Amino acid sequence: MERIIFKNFWSSNSDVCNIQIPIVKNVQSIFGGRVTFEEINVNENKELTEKYKIKEIPTIIIECNGQERERFVGLTQERFLKRALKKILSERI
Repeated sequence: MERIIFKNFWSSNSDVCNIQIPIVKNVQSIFGGRVTFEEINVNENKELTEKYKIKEIPTIIIECNGQERERFVGLTQERFLKRALKKILSERI
């Protein structure tokens, strides 16, 4: 079974990240049963931040079976996140 992970790289010091958080929560309420959501604070997770080459926040990465499928940098509207997840989920059928 394929595993889809939605990684949200953020910082509490960022106003843009604080705007993105409720958008991510809405997406999570829709896809939470089929997608794993991870909140990664860049200030507390330097190793992951470097591994994924995070240069700006917020950055959202959607992985399927360990492979990056989508990357969104900066404030991203809910419709784009939902569209990306729907596309990935539809490819699994």
